[in-house]
Amino acid sequence: MGKQQGRRGNSKRGNPLSRVSAGIQQGTNDLVVKEEQVLPVINKLTAPTPADRAWAASCISNLVMSNESTRQLLLSKRIVTLLIERLTDDNQEVVEEVLGTLRNLASVEATVVKEYYNRDILTPLAALLPGISHTLDNVLKNAPLEDVTDKERRQSIWDYAENFIYIVWAISEASDKYIKAVNRLNLINFFISFLSAADQCPTRVVVAAGQCLTTLTEDNKDILIEFKNHPEYVNMLFDILNKFDSPDKVLVRVLACAILMNIKEVVQLNGSWDDERDAMTELNKIVLPILVASLDYDIQEAAAKTVTALQSGRVTKHEETGEITPKPKQPLSDEEIYIQSVEDRLSTLQLTMELLADLCLVGNDDGDQDGWEEAEATADDAAMDDQADGDDALADGINEDNIDSYLQDADSLIENSNNSVEGDLEVLRNHPMVHAFTYQVFPQLIRLATPTPSLSFPDDPALCPTVTLGLGLTHQRSLECINNFLLTMNDMPSNVWFKEHVADAKQAWQWLFQTAHQVGACPGSGQRDAVLEVMVGCLWSLGRGLKQDIPLGATDVATLCGAYQAAHPDASMRVKVIGCLGPIAAKQGDIETNKVIGQFVMTLLNDGNSRPEVRIEALNFLYDVYSDCAFDYDAPVFVQGGYLNQLKQQLPMTRSMVKSIDRRKQFDLRSRADEALTNLVAFIKYKATERR
Repeated sequence: MGKQQGRRGNSKRGNPLSRVSAGIQQGTNDLVVKEEQVLPVINKLTAPTPADRAWAASCISNLVMSNESTRQLLLSKRIVTLLIERLTDDNQEVVEEVLGTLRNLASVEATVVKEYYNRDILTPLAALLPGISHTLDNVLKNAPLEDVTDKERRQSIWDYAENFIYIVWAISEASDKYIKAVNRLNLINFFISFLSAADQCPTRVVVAAGQCLTTLTEDNKDILIEFKNHPEYVNMLFDILNKFDSPDKVLVRVLACAILMNIKEVVQLNGSWDDERDAMTELNKIVLPILVASLDYDIQEAAAKTVTALQSGRVTKHEETGEITPKPKQPLSDEEIYIQSVEDRLSTLQLTMELLADLCLVGNDDGDQDGWEEAEATADDAAMDDQADGDDALADGINEDNIDSYLQDADSLIENSNNSVEGDLEVLRNHPMVHAFTYQVFPQLIRLATPTPSLSFPDDPALCPTVTLGLGLTHQRSLECINNFLLTMNDMPSNVWFKEHVADAKQAWQWLFQTAHQVGACPGSGQRDAVLEVMVGCLWSLGRGLKQDIPLGATDVATLCGAYQAAHPDASMRVKVIGCLGPIAAKQGDIETNKVIGQFVMTLLNDGNSRPEVRIEALNFLYDVYSDCAFDYDAPVFVQGGYLNQLKQQLPMTRSMVKSIDRRKQFDLRSRADEALTNLVAFIKYKATERR
């Protein structure tokens, strides 16, 4: 199973624009707006007087936030095109109102970002950049006022800049294709100016700049070159880590860590360290304490206080999105401010745990990706086509007579792998990363993965949907980080971590099942199912490490089989369940459990409707669990159960399954299917002669 990787383009990530501009009228869900009422407002966008144009933009901002039907009516009247055209208005107030409207529209209608790009919004945004930078520079330098216009621009600069940044961020998050266009705007110095003046700018604007820069630096070769050419940017990011330690700057520091980790190659070149290993070690030493400290947040207390705030009667919510919003022309109440602070803190936790999950990948082959291999991969398309043409012949040609030659190369690879140096176990035991994750990070992750009784998966999803979403994502990110850590510990020589922390691993197994039962009893939702799936993945990783020490509960197997049946046929949850059952079935001294699981897996193989991913994992289960006749369950289950004859009968169906997978469309799946077929032929031959 793979480790959780990557951040950009994550469909489960919260909307980057979810916090709308304050002061606009929202929540009028019962408002029915007719076309004849909307058209005059739209027409005023091109009125001769700037005041009318600004008023129209402001009204449209309120209308797009009111409800879905009104929003669709506006979109049908080409409102996006009209708003983008007004970004070139010669009146500053009009431009500022339009920019806020475009941000708010994207916050509730994420699909418009594609239209923004297609309507070439980046061109007028690029034209606005010099003016924003000039005003920002004057404010930061406290330069004398130039004129009345300069005064007005300074008064609105923070909202103006924040809306500009968030629109760019939304475009950057939407597509790698859009990222390349954003690269050409040369925005890095602009974003850096906010981070370098984090003590002079409102934190919300610094955070916006940091979030956008985090997205832009992720697997982006062009931006990496920009940082190579400006080493002062790297030094400034380190300064942020050292200078700002107040609670309101937690997210700013975490974002600085994220950017530094994204540009680690540049950190290595510009740092004072001698080689790559030292550079990465030193960077990890710096960011890890900051990330660990940012985990110190009591989500149970926060959820309880949020419920109390909601019950106070002093919280206004947008009826469609559930976003905490001010009443028209009124500031946020203390309760609303608190709930928004909870949302922000949960977002910080999520990013922190994504970064910690990435740290678990350091030094592992599957995590050592720079994201630039796509161009090289496309160069091999012709070769792949040729290979695909011969796939069917390969699938049909493998048999017991020639299987040994097919496996010869694989045996050679395994032998070379087994001859590799295991490494100094004492060094691994005392490795600062392993120590920190074991004693500092892991306990915090368990705490953050534990659902809150009131808001994580509430009976009423409308109670506080923004906090509920934040809590659900926090639990999921925590579990993903746990899984990455456990997978990395499985890769350590001699299974040393699990041997030395067997009590902790057993406790984690029991906690996962207990928590899974708690979450499974909650009302169904996509977020609940996502959390449960990651839990099963963690159990799979734990089982691989614990092996014979798995503390199997009386209902654990039934729970996993039930989770398989409850999952959608196409869901990856089913593959994870089969993987998790493998280490359980391999336990010695529990023949009955092995029999139950073995029959369950054979039923899946005999089901012609099972998906290829499921069939492949089920076959791999059999190869691992019944690999040796010396296992106490092999004779009473595999032999007496007639599994070998069933597998022989399965061979034609497996060949057909393999040939049905187009390598050009599903390369990884086809490769795994080829391997499974090859192993099936070898396994049948091996088991047929094993007891002679």
